[in-house]
Amino acid sequence: MSVVVRGATLAGMATAARLARLGHDVTLVTDGEPLGGRWAPAPGPGGHTVDAMPQVICLPATWRDLFKKSGGHLQAELNRAGLDLVPAPPALHRFADGTDLELPSERGTQLRAVEHAFGPDIAARWRRLIDGLDDVWLAYRRHALEGTAPVAGKPDMARLWLDRTLGGLASGLGERLGRVVTDLGDSPGAPGLLAIRLHVEQTFGRWQLVDGDGVPQPVSRPIDMLTDRLQERGVSLVETPDGTPDVDCLPHLPRGTWLRPAPGAAPAPRITHQLREPSGEGVREVVDHTGPRPVVTWLRPTVDGDLATTHDHNAAKPDAAWGVATSSARDWLARTPILGDGHLRASACSPAGAEPWAELASAALAVYELHERLTGEDSRPTNRDFRPPRLPRHGVYHQ
Repeated sequence: MSVVVRGATLAGMATAARLARLGHDVTLVTDGEPLGGRWAPAPGPGGHTVDAMPQVICLPATWRDLFKKSGGHLQAELNRAGLDLVPAPPALHRFADGTDLELPSERGTQLRAVEHAFGPDIAARWRRLIDGLDDVWLAYRRHALEGTAPVAGKPDMARLWLDRTLGGLASGLGERLGRVVTDLGDSPGAPGLLAIRLHVEQTFGRWQLVDGDGVPQPVSRPIDMLTDRLQERGVSLVETPDGTPDVDCLPHLPRGTWLRPAPGAAPAPRITHQLREPSGEGVREVVDHTGPRPVVTWLRPTVDGDLATTHDHNAAKPDAAWGVATSSARDWLARTPILGDGHLRASACSPAGAEPWAELASAALAVYELHERLTGEDSRPTNRDFRPPRLPRHGVYHQ
């Protein structure tokens, strides 16, 4: 069955690959944009390849699921590319008073680091915050990540911490640790749900790609592997749209709301090559909280120094490719639904969010819905009886 996916975004690529594996004849409309969208790799200083993607991978299970559901296994693809996925060093948080906090992702180690830096009382408050996010994650999965259940009433709002703010969660943590929380959103008034990133990193870890010599590699490499997967699955690439797509994976701001949320903030990127002895410890993430908004720098060791990729949120510009600005619970509730007004949409503007893993999740939800509409088959992971069609011996690629 022929289907059309529009958008050269990560969500568009993932949607096309999944649908092709399910036996559909898929056309991906790129509008002349490079595959990967905002995450597409580009030439950088010193002949290095750089990209706007965060240089630490979180929730790698979404990548594993994508490659499995598109006809292979992530580890096999990594092996073929001479790559491996290994733990990344802890993030380093830098504060205005000149102090630093190294925040490991493992729960016990993280709590000990917080207690050592700020004392037992603040560590106990931090533990309550982190423990409370366990239940928020379950609700978030149901409403945004693995399902599309509507948020119905105050109980659902409470379970998602949409009735709380990041500023409220930061209260009692002190000025420094409080900034770690409030800088997760656009403002202290942003919904507490956005603190879910703390749960993701602590539960699923922080990972980096390395080559056979252990040298960290750009995390855009999976986009290259996904491009190969599109070819293997016989996905056709065209530049010009023809009619309404079956799945729209271009980022769109919410429609039909009386107060339209603003586009997400695209941080000003800076790519530099620091010619000095490389750190040799893997991809180092430094979060500078000394200004009004955070400045995040990833230092990736190369043979002749560290390649620094910086996202300066103080100089951010509105761009829907980075999702929907979420300064309140109302903004989050207005995000573009996967299933809305009869159309299927998957992008950084979905309720799942703008992280790479969130884009992949929105694509999976759109594919489950479209495949069921077209065939009557339920391909969701909850349907353990579903079996995809057999793969052909060779994919056909149409340019």
